[in-house]
Amino acid sequence: MDSFLISAVIIPLIASSMVLGGLLSISILQLPTIRKNMRMQTEQEIYSRIMEARIRLENTETFTNMAKESPIFAERFTLVNTPEEYYTIMAFLDLIEFLFRLNKAKMVDTEVWSRWKITCKHDLDHPEIEKCMG
Repeated sequence: MDSFLISAVIIPLIASSMVLGGLLSISILQLPTIRKNMRMQTEQEIYSRIMEARIRLENTETFTNMAKESPIFAERFTLVNTPEEYYTIMAFLDLIEFLFRLNKAKMVDTEVWSRWKITCKHDLDHPEIEKCMG
């Protein structure tokens, strides 16, 4: 009876405990990576929402009229044909900056990054964009 008890109850209990202990260890080791990924994802979502809100705000007539009263914006608007064109260029530059940041964080596939990098270099050669970059 003792050998039956050992083989039928104790050995599976020990094996189950070892498996659960291993899973718990792996989970604990993965925790810092999960936290880092969640922080990066949250940061990206916040950045995306800020950019979206900024673009929506800048594309209102009220904002454009107020911006025209500012010497800084008035000077910037002379570089392009319309204020909307300036806002579009700034949003595009923000997008490029964000893509470079994602690439630095190794969040962009290598193949996708190489295409974006070429596109960015090509688009940055546009005369209107060059004027805004100073």
